[in-house]
Amino acid sequence: MGDLEFSNEYPTSATVDKLFDQLDFQRACQVFLRNITASSMYAMRLGLARDLGVDAPYKVAIWEDEFDAQSLLLTPNSETVYGLTFLDTEADGPTVVEIGPGVLGFLNDMWMRETVNFGPAGPDQGHGGRYLVLPPGYDGPVPSFGFHVVPTKTYGQWVVMRGLRDPDGSSTAAIATLKDYKAYPLSQLDDPRETVFVNASSKDLDTIHPIDSRYFEDLADLVQNEHPDAIDAETAGMLATIGIEHGSSFEPDERMASILAEAAKVGSAMALATSYRTRLPLQRYEDRQWVQIGNTGYPNYEQEGHTMLSGLSLMGWFATGSSIAMVEPPYGKGSAYMWTYTDANGEWLDGGKTYTLKLPAPIPAANFWSVVAYDVWTRSMLANGEAAASLNQYAEGVTAAEDGSIELFFGPEPPAGNEGNWIRTVPGKGWFTILRLYGPIDGYFDGSWKPTDIQPA
Repeated sequence: MGDLEFSNEYPTSATVDKLFDQLDFQRACQVFLRNITASSMYAMRLGLARDLGVDAPYKVAIWEDEFDAQSLLLTPNSETVYGLTFLDTEADGPTVVEIGPGVLGFLNDMWMRETVNFGPAGPDQGHGGRYLVLPPGYDGPVPSFGFHVVPTKTYGQWVVMRGLRDPDGSSTAAIATLKDYKAYPLSQLDDPRETVFVNASSKDLDTIHPIDSRYFEDLADLVQNEHPDAIDAETAGMLATIGIEHGSSFEPDERMASILAEAAKVGSAMALATSYRTRLPLQRYEDRQWVQIGNTGYPNYEQEGHTMLSGLSLMGWFATGSSIAMVEPPYGKGSAYMWTYTDANGEWLDGGKTYTLKLPAPIPAANFWSVVAYDVWTRSMLANGEAAASLNQYAEGVTAAEDGSIELFFGPEPPAGNEGNWIRTVPGKGWFTILRLYGPIDGYFDGSWKPTDIQPA
């Protein structure tokens, strides 16, 4: 801040101005960190509507082909068939959502808080069913049977549906399962509107929130158009200090606009640093670089009576979607995650260098394993010129050693004789990776199975 000048114990006018500038800047940085999840939801809804025409609850984006880097989403994986859309209970009122059997998914509100799970972790227990999603503050009549009734905090609700490809890579069954989806106003129960499915594969899509002053503009628009009780009083008060308030227009003056532009840059750098070099105790193994979701407070970010702000900004920056089912996957079902940004020496992963990763046998996955490389700033799949920056148990060309272990290679050039086990990286770009185990079993839960660190070659 430099010098603070006082005269007769009072701050000078210049010092008062400096203090208020600093106060507004600090508050704006905290608003950025505290509301990444909301900005992410806003950007997701905007991107689906703008880039794919998915602008209504009865329109759904589905990735029918292998996921690639043309779709910018936070840390997706190439093995999952995704179905995404948004509900609008302000326009539709009480809304019926029909989910088919076998769907894995959830509803999140516009601050990325878990509303309800679909599938084995939800009330339908994997059999599918009808959900009645009520607008916030709704006090009208509710059918007494036939629905899983879901109250909400925001008008907007993000619908996430997931299906896994077959071992041969086919997505046919998963797509058919996702296409059992319907969403319509309760008033159309006897004559539901038709669902429109949009194949999002190989189409340009950007759902990443901005890291400049547009961040605050988007946030102000969301607050203005959501239910006034969507957020708690403290979060609303923090937003109000920088001019974002329900029922009031957001019109920062020149001074404040400059402060907000700087806070967006610094806030995004803070979010990146606290995600990639976290001070939370997230290491999965004492002698490895791999980290995991535990101790972030995910998905509610509450622990022992306080909000885990570092966990919230970490997961909000790094990933998308909140679901309790992702914290402790059931034995042999669901998926387990671990990830790293650094090599065995604790150095950031460098796209110009070559690395190896060994997955010892037996790999504790009842279904299959997956490794995906991601871009540092977009947190989306690394655009490396290949079909996908990923490998998995069923990928064509992947070979195992005689003992069943798998050695993977990362680098700008393919390793001679091991091209099928290679993920291309890009010189001049950092990257990170997520290792997923689908259907985790013995070896994962007790921590006895350990992949190596990512070793510089």
